[in-house]
Amino acid sequence: MLVQIKVEENESSKMKIKKNECGIAKVTYKSLGLVENALEEFLQENIEILTQEEDYELKIIGKQVRDNSNKRTDLVGVDSNGNVVIIEIKRDADDMKIRRDNFESQAIRYAASFAKINSIEELVEKVHAEYLIRYMGVEEEKAVEQGITDIYTFLKEHGTFNDFNADQRIILVASSFEPSVLSASAWLLTKGVDISCFEIAPQLIERETETDNEYLLEIKKLLPLGSDDDYFSEIIKSENKRPTTRKRKSGGSRMKYPKLSHMIEVGLVSEGDDCFYRNKEEESKAKIYGGDNVEFNGKIISLNEWASQLNGGKINGYEYCIVKEKNKTLAELRVENKELFYGMGFDSIYDI
Repeated sequence: MLVQIKVEENESSKMKIKKNECGIAKVTYKSLGLVENALEEFLQENIEILTQEEDYELKIIGKQVRDNSNKRTDLVGVDSNGNVVIIEIKRDADDMKIRRDNFESQAIRYAASFAKINSIEELVEKVHAEYLIRYMGVEEEKAVEQGITDIYTFLKEHGTFNDFNADQRIILVASSFEPSVLSASAWLLTKGVDISCFEIAPQLIERETETDNEYLLEIKKLLPLGSDDDYFSEIIKSENKRPTTRKRKSGGSRMKYPKLSHMIEVGLVSEGDDCFYRNKEEESKAKIYGGDNVEFNGKIISLNEWASQLNGGKINGYEYCIVKEKNKTLAELRVENKELFYGMGFDSIYDI
């Protein structure tokens, strides 16, 4: 729920919060006249909104890619771990109901077909070259060569060239999810399938006249949650939880690291601790605020957003945020104190 407010002075010159008469309401893409392709194009151009709080980056390399059964994947990407990423998008819940295949099964079938790709050259010939020609204006005779260079360079920059397609990642995006999709996705996570669910819902900011109305997108990551216990208690509510370990295999699957909120929870850092960006102490002074956020220049923003502002591009804030009192980065602190996180579901912290 979002509530629009105003901040104004009262009679004693103190600032107060007042509800704005113009409300914020969740709306559907359909009611706005937007087809599914509109959300697909938005993500194609702004894929970083899905990875802002993640420990990986994502490069889109394909769109509307047909498989052997003539079914089409919405978006295809490669992440900075070397995984091929399948992104399936459904505009509204009604779009899921009219599909012959359920949401998660459709994505799994696509991921299975990409698991058979053994080389960057093959991925470019089957997927990326056409994307460059159709959407990036690359000449047909140059598309394969440029596509190979694009993916090779991206993986080389992240040191994962030798891990190419060791695993596949699935990302499901919709304005809302049926409980059955979340339950199935949570179960798949416990079995080692790297699947994420993001809710991206349009919000209407009502103004005095309809022509002045404004819109925003509310983006929520529903899965994965903090640990497998969360999946079961919040989604499945099963009495028979089974422990699972999802370790990274040959550079392929998800590396689960504790977030800032977990570091606060175990007392490794505290709300109010001073911090700064490495080599930019004066202009980057901030305070750990709570959750996964920091306070910077009077605003509460996420740690990674803060780091990105200072770096001029997406970056992993844990590697660059130095806690002043301890004179170490958050990444260094969680590695040196990994025993504090035992039993919290961060199996891969053992391998850091």
